[in-house]
Amino acid sequence: MAHHYGLFCAQYRPHVGGVEIYTQNLARELVAAGNDVAVITSKLDASASHEVQDDGVEVFRLPCHALMDGRLPISKRSREYRQELRGIAELGIDRVLVNTRFYRHSLEGLRFARNTGVPAVVLDHGSAYLVLGNPAADAALRIYEHGMTWAGRRFDPTYAGVSTASVRWLNTFGIQAKTVIPNAIDARAFRNDASSRNFRDELDIRPAQTLVVFVGRLAPEKGIMQLVEAARLLGPDFAFVCAGDGALRDKIFSQGLRNVHLLGVLNRGDLSALHSQGDIFCLPSRSEGFCTSLLEAGAWGLTPVMTHVGGVDEVMGDPVRFGRVLPNGNPLTIAGALSELVQSGVHGLDDAFARKVEQEHSWAESARALESCFGSC
Repeated sequence: MAHHYGLFCAQYRPHVGGVEIYTQNLARELVAAGNDVAVITSKLDASASHEVQDDGVEVFRLPCHALMDGRLPISKRSREYRQELRGIAELGIDRVLVNTRFYRHSLEGLRFARNTGVPAVVLDHGSAYLVLGNPAADAALRIYEHGMTWAGRRFDPTYAGVSTASVRWLNTFGIQAKTVIPNAIDARAFRNDASSRNFRDELDIRPAQTLVVFVGRLAPEKGIMQLVEAARLLGPDFAFVCAGDGALRDKIFSQGLRNVHLLGVLNRGDLSALHSQGDIFCLPSRSEGFCTSLLEAGAWGLTPVMTHVGGVDEVMGDPVRFGRVLPNGNPLTIAGALSELVQSGVHGLDDAFARKVEQEHSWAESARALESCFGSC
């Protein structure tokens, strides 16, 4: 039976982020399976307030105050906002998925579901508290997160996690999540999209150097400064190539390390090419819901080195079958794991790892998990 899904997501494409990519791909898969899908998000830029995209997904962008460069949109409940919501309510949406718990937009999604009398599932994408890197700000943010979670619980939705780590994390708030609706990747398409760029040639990385790939925001929670210090410890036998941008870019650049290369934000094709040319993927992040970058590395079978965050158990195995799981994000620990992999010869591209990701982490599987979750609401 086909359904009309309303996916509430505080940020959406063209805004870049893991939750945005997740929502976009899940929406496409639901449409491909014969459902109607409306994505209800925040108007963060000059994008159209309403459009039907080429993939058949209908997108509504509601007025908001775009704080923190769009990272914290606050719904602007103006006359225009309420009028647009009334129009959306007339679409016949019969299932509401709310991505993340802690935005005002999330509460609007839950209110919409209650007012229209349809079931709602809140999907959590985290596995630790939100952080800004400032102790006082982080303490305030923790209070905010608890408050918004409490407000959401009053609507009595069904909760799910994007990974087993997310499900465990929800226990912090007294929430027993129903299931996992996992992140995924079209592994074959990601490989086929690889550009012709040769990063070893561009960056003058010698064949004998071990190329370590990092993909993520240059922010404290991603462990980038610890990775840079590991690069200092390991020296010129390793080349660290970092795709992404963020507040720590200038600080990293000021270190003057010749074996650390900052590429900025790469498009999908260049990211695929970079993974295909790497020896090790390393992300010593303190928190992930279900790391998209890990799936992208896995699509090529690139050996992963990760802290024990969201998605690690699902992708790398429990017990670990592929790569190394770091016991902590200390630079000495990171450097030791990378060095040990190289000395043991267990690094590079692994066909078995790539097959696992392609077969077990597809968007069709994620859509089936979502259908099952709503079926048991």
